[in-house]
Amino acid sequence: MLFKGKNKFIFIGVIILLVIYIFAAAVPMRKDIYLMPKWSSPMPKVQTGQMYSGEAGVSADELKQRFTGKTPIPFSLGNLFGYFTEDGEILRAETAEERFSASFYAWTKYPQKPLFTDIYKPEEFDLEKPFLRIDKPGYVYLDKDRIFLFEPEGSSISEYDNAGKKLWHYTHTFPITAFQSSKAGCVIGHSDGLLVCLDSEGNILFSFYPGGSTYQAIMGAAISEDGKQVLCLCGLDKQRVVLINISGRQHKIVYHSYFEEDLRRQAFASFDKFGHFAVFESAEGIGIIDCRNLTLSILKEEGFIAGLGFQDKNALLTVLLQKDDECSLLLIDPPDLMMGKTKFKSENAFLIQKENKIYIGTDEKITALDIRGL
Repeated sequence: MLFKGKNKFIFIGVIILLVIYIFAAAVPMRKDIYLMPKWSSPMPKVQTGQMYSGEAGVSADELKQRFTGKTPIPFSLGNLFGYFTEDGEILRAETAEERFSASFYAWTKYPQKPLFTDIYKPEEFDLEKPFLRIDKPGYVYLDKDRIFLFEPEGSSISEYDNAGKKLWHYTHTFPITAFQSSKAGCVIGHSDGLLVCLDSEGNILFSFYPGGSTYQAIMGAAISEDGKQVLCLCGLDKQRVVLINISGRQHKIVYHSYFEEDLRRQAFASFDKFGHFAVFESAEGIGIIDCRNLTLSILKEEGFIAGLGFQDKNALLTVLLQKDDECSLLLIDPPDLMMGKTKFKSENAFLIQKENKIYIGTDEKITALDIRGL
């Protein structure tokens, strides 16, 4: 059968569209992503004030040798904290009756009103051998290898080096309600709505009130790893999120958005490693800002963000949410494509991500999962 006239052109057009469809359909828009369990280790049952070290009746020096040649990964779970290895060996776990802080660099625990704070290396089991003492009242916070002291009145903070020397001191008249640090500096939010950014030497890069709401307050804040971006969730009654770019000592609000409802508690906020995305809690769900395109996406999920991880090469975001004893693990192609979701029960939980591997901790166990399909 021959095609003539208009029918001929219609037939040719259909063939062209069919060829385009075949080749286009053969290119996947996103690979199927799934989680492959690698190992699971039981969570030690440790009584209050006690410690699990894997071995009983051995000296502190012998226990210390268990850390040799290993890279300890810190974890915290309720009032339990400790270290484990990437192959599932739990090196230590102990409970803190009141306060503690732990990082890959060090750990500490202290009472409700400490007059001084002893800080230990991860492998140190002898409480008579701290590598550092902060001989001043306050609450020590360890962030990677950075050591901060929040003073008792709640409105002042200092940073110390690993020899105990005070590097800088900052104070304001109203309590600190938000804080985050990076290698480039830190961001501090106050109950009166003041937002302050310091560089790594403690110099003030900016200090201002974002405003825009009936009542001023900083509910959450984050700083990018390079120190060039700051995010904050601020205000009550017309609460809004604000994204700020920093260049030297100049700052500029480059994006903001209001919310119909207020989140009336301290909010989680964080950037990914490269500052491409910012993630935060809001009353409407998980907020994700695309910092390059300056757009906001809201994922309608309930619960606190108990953990956050990024796979940097493929821009995969993992989020652990917790609401009462129900936990949800989300896999997100940012800013708003939900790749997968699973739920489990646990009173406490944590999430740690190292590129293609994630570690999920529950009251019962620590599980390692490989992210496949990237």
